[in-house]
Amino acid sequence: MRFKTLFAVCALFGSLFQSSPSLSETLRTAWLGEHEAFLTWYAKEKGWDKEAGLDIIMLRFDSGKSLIENVRAYDWAIAGCGAVPAMQATMSDQVEVIAIANDESSANMILTRPESPILAEKGFNPDFPNVFGTPESVKGKLILCPKKTSARYLLDKWLAALGLEEKDVKIEELEPTPALGAFKNGYGDILAVWSPFTREAETLGFKVAAHSQDCGATQPVLLVADRAFTERNPDAVRAFLRVYLRVVDEIKAQGPEAMAPAYVRFAEAWMGKKFSEADAVAELREHPVFSLEEQLALFGEGGESPLKAWLAEIAAFSEKMNPDTAHRHATPEAVSDRFLKALK
Repeated sequence: MRFKTLFAVCALFGSLFQSSPSLSETLRTAWLGEHEAFLTWYAKEKGWDKEAGLDIIMLRFDSGKSLIENVRAYDWAIAGCGAVPAMQATMSDQVEVIAIANDESSANMILTRPESPILAEKGFNPDFPNVFGTPESVKGKLILCPKKTSARYLLDKWLAALGLEEKDVKIEELEPTPALGAFKNGYGDILAVWSPFTREAETLGFKVAAHSQDCGATQPVLLVADRAFTERNPDAVRAFLRVYLRVVDEIKAQGPEAMAPAYVRFAEAWMGKKFSEADAVAELREHPVFSLEEQLALFGEGGESPLKAWLAEIAAFSEKMNPDTAHRHATPEAVSDRFLKALK
């Protein structure tokens, strides 16, 4: 009898041990304080990472440039990152693009002060009818913008739409938080940033001169993975994508209004910002996400790839910003749907 009791106790502990979250595979991930991090944060709140056999750790960075530069220092495996720094990293063979996190084209903005002469004229270039500004009103202005980011790419497109180049203006490269702080205190004429900094800027009364889509710039946020990690741990990459896409499906099924309370909690916990539910709904609407089927369509087949067309423009911009590495191009494997296809 004593032996049977001991066996039953051992079996019970064995069962508990097997189901323990401590047996989940730790996955270090990197994010900015913005929308794409919500999907992973929400999955963790629901415990969906544990259900997939993962224990996801979320590391936070102030910009995609900082995130990419610290892939080795912080040993992250998967990250959400703007396409500009991501494409620079693919050129150095550090990472590969494994999926699309969202489309942030509506969330990148050029902002100026309400009294600025830039706002006096809209549609100077008929090819870009929703863009404010003229060569005369923008030339010589001081622009605050984070370096090597989606905002910097938008700035390049905006200037080009007005027939201007970088040499025609003064650009001071600041991370988003100090850039907004300086602009708020009266420094600079123009601010180029992304959400949620744009939301705060608009609340302060600053006005939008252009969005990315106004300038013909599609701005996908990408899910990227350390290339060495993908070779060693393909199952973990696939498991992560299942978790992320599960939240995509939840957002599409529930809609922004139903997801807004969770986004308000996320904004306070992850971004340290107080959002109203209306703010949360706007954030969710301004960042479209893509199901597995939509992702595969954007990656494309037989050379027809909307995603690769967007990224080719961004890669050209990255090369222009880094002429010393202009001879290096991302390898074909750097943008791959191989992990997405494995989920079908």
